[in-house]
Amino acid sequence: MTSLALEAKHSVVVLHQLIERIFNQVEGSDDSIDLFLSHFHPEFKMVTPQGKQLDLNEMEALFRQLNGQREGMRIATSEHAIISQQSEEVTIQYRELQMMNGINQSRISLAVLDCSTSIPRWRYLQETLIA
Repeated sequence: MTSLALEAKHSVVVLHQLIERIFNQVEGSDDSIDLFLSHFHPEFKMVTPQGKQLDLNEMEALFRQLNGQREGMRIATSEHAIISQQSEEVTIQYRELQMMNGINQSRISLAVLDCSTSIPRWRYLQETLIA
């Protein structure tokens, strides 16, 4: 695995740790959302598991709304696989498991990360629920 691929994998893990923290914390108790947002390219686009398309501003609004709303949720990622690497851009696929109150939900995600900066910036994310 190349160093950029390792950076992309690390970014997936770190970003989901931040998401877990945002879901579990009291709103405004730290700078998790601002740190979370620093991982995204200004032109970020996302397709949610329900098929809704979000830009960076819409995703920010969603996470501000979810701040502290999923107490007890745990998130784990696995099966990280580099799909392609072009110059300093890495496309990675991974499995995400969300666990809360005895209910587990899995999804497979595909992300495109710009690794040209010290913190890789997410350009695109598409999530698909696993039945």
